[in-house]
Amino acid sequence: MKRKRFKGITLIALMAICAVVYFEACKKEIITPINNKACPEIVNPEYTDQAKAMVKRVNRFKSQLIDKENVMRSGLCVPVDSVIWDVEALFNAEYTCSENKYLETVKQELEFVVNVNENNEVPFGDVADLYENITESVRQLYSNDGINYDKSLKAVVVDKGNVDGNIVSINVFVVSGRVDSANSLKDPVQGPFGPGDCWYFGEYGGTCDDPSIFGDAAEIIEDTINYYYGNTSVPQSGFRNMNFGMLRVSLEGNEYVDSNGEPYIYFYGMDEEPPVYLNYEMLNYYYTRELEVLLHLLPSDLINQEMMPDVPAFIEVDISGMLGYVNNGSYFHHKNYVIYGHKYPVPEQELPPLRDLLN
Repeated sequence: MKRKRFKGITLIALMAICAVVYFEACKKEIITPINNKACPEIVNPEYTDQAKAMVKRVNRFKSQLIDKENVMRSGLCVPVDSVIWDVEALFNAEYTCSENKYLETVKQELEFVVNVNENNEVPFGDVADLYENITESVRQLYSNDGINYDKSLKAVVVDKGNVDGNIVSINVFVVSGRVDSANSLKDPVQGPFGPGDCWYFGEYGGTCDDPSIFGDAAEIIEDTINYYYGNTSVPQSGFRNMNFGMLRVSLEGNEYVDSNGEPYIYFYGMDEEPPVYLNYEMLNYYYTRELEVLLHLLPSDLINQEMMPDVPAFIEVDISGMLGYVNNGSYFHHKNYVIYGHKYPVPEQELPPLRDLLN
């Protein structure tokens, strides 16, 4: 499993506070997120038919878990893809909160297995056991994620993994973090980084002046993007945003190039004399180009491939700076794992009560 922490987050606050020019509230974002704008205060926010269908399915699965003994006696078997959807949607409805702004996030992974029958279905008793096992395992990860205050679960992504005969692996990707309840940081016009900011490109190399500081340019860019773009305000009091049907995509860094043939994301061959120390101008440069990929270029490709959710939202990115092997060569690059998902505003009373996983 992978665990990431950024202990120097206060540096982001300092550099944001010290920036000379800031957006006004209505002009804050440099790049428009795909579906992550703050919702205006409206009297009757739309509760769509699609959202109602999703909520109906989530509540049905919750009722089945409560009445599992009778459901098991009925002999119900569930297609494995439906199991994944149901488990992910209900877990996020019960335990995660995407409306928060997270100063830092921790990513961890789990793997489970289920047995399927000849129709690729799972007996409901096994489905109920899977949900219980995932809940307990995520609880353990969450309690030990290293965040000691202002904790919150942001997202839990459930994917189908390897298939070996009648055994199917179920991968669970957990994002938790520390919440900025005061919304204290603001996005400056020219980017979040200012004079004096300088970080090593990756591999936890620290700042240019102090390599012992935990963190690197990749993590700084990641935390800043997730802070500004990884949340969505609810339309009004009494509503919650519901994430489901999430998709996790990986990028090596060379998939998208500009009109000059330069990769948008940090990506250099070993013989190209790569800039391994990124000053504030380069940090802002790669921050802006990362956003272009995450919010526009990659979603457009996924839409064309019919892989993108119907109501797409950017949820989270995990960026790792590394020296790695890509396409038969060694490169300094920022590897991305990106999460998108459906996002619907739903009246709170329509969903299972939001619960603290640790209580």
